[in-house]
Amino acid sequence: MNRIFTRVLAVVAMMLVVQACGPSEQELQQQEQARLDSLERVRVMQLEQARADSLAMVRLENEQDEAEEEEAADVMEVVFEPNGAFAVQVGSWRSETMADSQAELWKERGYSNAYTVQYGDEETGDVWFRVRLGRVADREMAELLQREVMDEHGAESWISLLR
Repeated sequence: MNRIFTRVLAVVAMMLVVQACGPSEQELQQQEQARLDSLERVRVMQLEQARADSLAMVRLENEQDEAEEEEAADVMEVVFEPNGAFAVQVGSWRSETMADSQAELWKERGYSNAYTVQYGDEETGDVWFRVRLGRVADREMAELLQREVMDEHGAESWISLLR
């Protein structure tokens, strides 16, 4: 009977040792909290990535819209009219020679309708030679030409109503 008691006691002692060697309740709670924290970090990272992807998509769509608008604006071309009421003035010079050379420069740039016009009073000597592009039908077309001159050549200009 002593032997059985000793063996039972030994088994109980081993069970207590095994149980004592396992994680405590506090350690189990910490492990569970660490697992939940890890899952939360993953969820937050996924949300941040989804947000970044969404913003990137919006930017791409905006860029595409802008490109389409630019293409649409490029499609609208300046139409010159021989009897148009407006022109875009790109320079004004006291020297007729200088004005003529500037008109030639604009012709070389593709504006075959560049011309000079004399303005002022010869009697007082207050004479200017203005360099103008085209004749266009309306102010809207003149504004389009003005934007083109600025965008493609960086040239300041102003719209003139022709008499």
